[in-house]
Amino acid sequence: MNYRRTRLIYQIVFTLLFFFLILASIQDNLQLLKNYPVKLFLNMSSLSGIGTIISQHNLVSGMMLGIFIASLCLFLGRFFCGWICPMGSCQHLASSVFTGPDKKIQYKKNNYSDAHKVKYIILIVFLVSACFGVILSGYFDPISLMTRFSVTIIVPLLDVFLHKGISQTVAFQASFITALIFVSVFFLNIYSPRFWCRNICPMGALLSVFSLNPVWRMSRDRDKCIDCGLCHQNCQGGCEIDRDFMPSECLMCMNCIDLCPVGAIDFKSCPSKQDADKTAGLRRGLVFNRRDFVTSGLLALVSAGTLKNFKNIQERGFPKRIRPPGALLEKDFLARCIRCGQCLKVCPTNVIQGALTETDPEGLWTPVLNMQYGFCQYDCNLCSQVCPTGAIKNISVVEKHEAGYGRIGTAFVDRSRCLPWSFGRTCLVCQEVCPVSPKAIYQQKRKFMPEPGKTKWLDMPYVKPELCIGCGICENKCPVQDKPAVRVTSIGESRNPQRKLTL
Repeated sequence: MNYRRTRLIYQIVFTLLFFFLILASIQDNLQLLKNYPVKLFLNMSSLSGIGTIISQHNLVSGMMLGIFIASLCLFLGRFFCGWICPMGSCQHLASSVFTGPDKKIQYKKNNYSDAHKVKYIILIVFLVSACFGVILSGYFDPISLMTRFSVTIIVPLLDVFLHKGISQTVAFQASFITALIFVSVFFLNIYSPRFWCRNICPMGALLSVFSLNPVWRMSRDRDKCIDCGLCHQNCQGGCEIDRDFMPSECLMCMNCIDLCPVGAIDFKSCPSKQDADKTAGLRRGLVFNRRDFVTSGLLALVSAGTLKNFKNIQERGFPKRIRPPGALLEKDFLARCIRCGQCLKVCPTNVIQGALTETDPEGLWTPVLNMQYGFCQYDCNLCSQVCPTGAIKNISVVEKHEAGYGRIGTAFVDRSRCLPWSFGRTCLVCQEVCPVSPKAIYQQKRKFMPEPGKTKWLDMPYVKPELCIGCGICENKCPVQDKPAVRVTSIGESRNPQRKLTL
């Protein structure tokens, strides 16, 4: 049996499935949303699942899949990293691209190094921060990162391609940063194979903890081994199978089994006591000392404390931090959102964007509504259907309006830029496009003096704040360029009773 070929087939199938599920729910394929499990891979994230349990003390039912995968690592080791993870497959491809002809250099690159500890430090930072309600897993979770890259880079490129070089509506303000991170991670494989998986990935570190002593693992027969070094030279994880084998670092690439010229390596259950003297040494536990653990804990406390220092600012609110309909209260929202970008992908008007300056550092890449890109459709609830963690409640269109979830802000008229108010020109756009009934924007006739001694009557726009839901269509459709005369802020959002328009 050729393990490498079988593993390659699985990697290709799961990677293609990942991208298919991404494309199955983009704007032109919304009818497929209910027919396919578009949240499947995000539900596989053990890191997001455990982080949600710690921060919120509950778990969305679908994310039990991630907990199940972590438990399987007790028996099979880090099989998810080597066979299923789309980020791992991309890293495997990158390591193959940058593998040079010099066997000595390749052998040296596959030695275990202290850099492998970094992923455990990142994991501890994330888990300790989760205890304080700060979810950081979305920054480095491999599934979230791959989804975010696909949504903000691949989907817009596909949109341009399908429309013959002319982008329609798909564009994201966080595309450059996301692309920079992904490309950097890709080229880091120049220094060692699967650099991300070995040194950075916190989910890989979490699965390593469950893979300290798996029931089935690689085993090397010392009597057969001729110490040729081929297994070490072609290892993807740096687990040093030819020395004191570290199961927690093994990515289950199976290269060592197929390349061993004498068949000294096999994947089997733990050796019995009778076979113990024939098998290679086993390095149990993590190569992680007390000082590393204390350093990680202190770093986590500093990170959580720094981010939580923005609490007072959060209470006052950022005016452009407009969350999608159904979003939880801000502190609960941030404790659940993994920044995957699923809601960005399904939004039919492209109004949902990854936050940059609209919120505090803790909210980076979380979804906000930017009316320069679109508006919140009155009869749309797609973003609530694809959220894997429940940061956005799964609500119906009826619930969106009758229960008040659709009230996400309030529109204001800037009279200094409004065509009727400041320039004496007739304009009815904001009132015409307002989707609520009765309309939240109405007009009254007022005198306007275009020049001294002359007056004329014009219809001037006003906003009824008690009717406005903050959908942003008035801002998006306002004919005033550069800075619209009608703008929406997050004040008056229904999810936070303290965010009233008036005290």
